[in-house]
Amino acid sequence: MNLNKKSPYFIVLLFIVLTAACTKEYATITEEDDQQIQAYISTNGLVMQKNDTTGVYYSVTQESKGPDLDYTKQIPLIYTVKSLDGSYTSQDTFVNHYASFFGYFAPEVLKKTIMAKLNKEGGTIRVIVPSNLAYGRNGSGPIPGNACLEYTVKVLERSKLKQYEESVIRTYLSANSLTGFAEYDTTGIYYKISEAGTGTTTIGLNSTIIFNYTGRLLNSTVFETNDAATAVLGAYIPSWQTMIPLIKEGGSIRFIAPSSYSYGITGSAATSVGQVSIPPFAPLDFDVKVTTVSQ
Repeated sequence: MNLNKKSPYFIVLLFIVLTAACTKEYATITEEDDQQIQAYISTNGLVMQKNDTTGVYYSVTQESKGPDLDYTKQIPLIYTVKSLDGSYTSQDTFVNHYASFFGYFAPEVLKKTIMAKLNKEGGTIRVIVPSNLAYGRNGSGPIPGNACLEYTVKVLERSKLKQYEESVIRTYLSANSLTGFAEYDTTGIYYKISEAGTGTTTIGLNSTIIFNYTGRLLNSTVFETNDAATAVLGAYIPSWQTMIPLIKEGGSIRFIAPSSYSYGITGSAATSVGQVSIPPFAPLDFDVKVTTVSQ
């Protein structure tokens, strides 16, 4: 065989050798995710287990002796989430609530990990989801592409939701130095009357009232404010129906109401651009001044 430098055989052989020399092995996205996750676990001194072959890591941080979890029903839970590189974080436990049917919870691998590892209401789990099983290279909204995500998910005991919300309200009052508030009956609504009002007409469910008000989430986000609004009281949520009759025309009242007297376990989606959604099982803070009452 002629292998001089001008030989076609030599040229082909040289091409094969050079191509092989230039070929470089690159890690797959799955391998890169796993390397990033393991480095994060090591750097932060976490003790976590790998969930089968999914690439998901988890740790049950709080076991529970509560009732058995029924994942076919609505499950109230609180969560936080952040990317491992710190470029994205959502840690607001006043907003990060979920209470729909668990089959809709996402991402899928997070849902399946929780279902496999948490059996009782009241438990807490920490889960790291690789980017290829989360939102991929394109990301989603504020979540960047190729982001491995760390979730902490606490499943609440549904029968203790009232106690949980009362604790949240008491903490809110204390943290914001809101003094002079009292619980109304055993409703879990805490209120303070600034002005009783000078009107003579008793406010009832059929009363038409004109009022100024501000509604806040307990992270201090104003979800709605209005001046000179007009409504029949009976058309409003139960906390208004319960508390507004405590004052008269010209009166002002502030009350912090649990979700059972507001928008319930499921909350309320925004109905217009710029409006803030009411999270599931969210206590709410209302400031109301009634300016006019008519029957």
